[in-house]
Amino acid sequence: MYAIVKTGGKQYRVEAGQSVEVERLPAAEGDTIELGEVLLIAENGDVTVGTPTIEGARVLALVEQQGRAKKIIVLKYKSKVRTRKKTGHRQSFTRLAVEEILRPGEEAKTARPRPARAAAAEAVGEEAVAAEVAEAVAAAPPEEVAAPKRRIRRAAPKPEKTPAEAAAPKPRVRRAAPAAEKKPAKAERAAAKAEKPAAKAKAPAKGKAEATPEKKPARRLTLRRRKETE
Repeated sequence: MYAIVKTGGKQYRVEAGQSVEVERLPAAEGDTIELGEVLLIAENGDVTVGTPTIEGARVLALVEQQGRAKKIIVLKYKSKVRTRKKTGHRQSFTRLAVEEILRPGEEAKTARPRPARAAAAEAVGEEAVAAEVAEAVAAAPPEEVAAPKRRIRRAAPKPEKTPAEAAAPKPRVRRAAPAAEKKPAKAERAAAKAEKPAAKAKAPAKGKAEATPEKKPARRLTLRRRKETE
């Protein structure tokens, strides 16, 4: 008798007593889990096919191990652009031991006893918890001895004012007025400019005579003008 089940997006052919590795399932080692997505069940030529699954059919399995597969290297490379990216990956898996394949309406047989390793781990865990509780109780201080409370210092209260002091007006404080910058009037600025001496003329450079204005030649009178003047 065998069945085809779906888990983790993959399909597996399983038989009772077989171990199979599937994608990681949220279960602890030693727990019994139930796979409900059964696609096909076959026994002595009697084949039952689901649409897409068989309602009520299930596969019981024991979680043997939660582990990680061998590491693989993923390298991304692009030529001529100096792109290199190297990463590693380890895929998680769950190893199951198939116990029973149940058709619709069938009940599970007597529960299989848990493995000795799981039972021993539980016993050790319970003993460790009990020891921790005993240590905590022994280390706890007795309730009778109370820790001294820290004293808080409070500020001294301010002395209250007498009615005469409260009624007296507060002295007024006169503040000095800021010195304002006076801008000179237009008439004052004009007088200051008039008082300044005129700029001296530039002296001629050494070795150069002073340039004298050229005299224009006398205009010759035409013959007609001469006759008129005579």
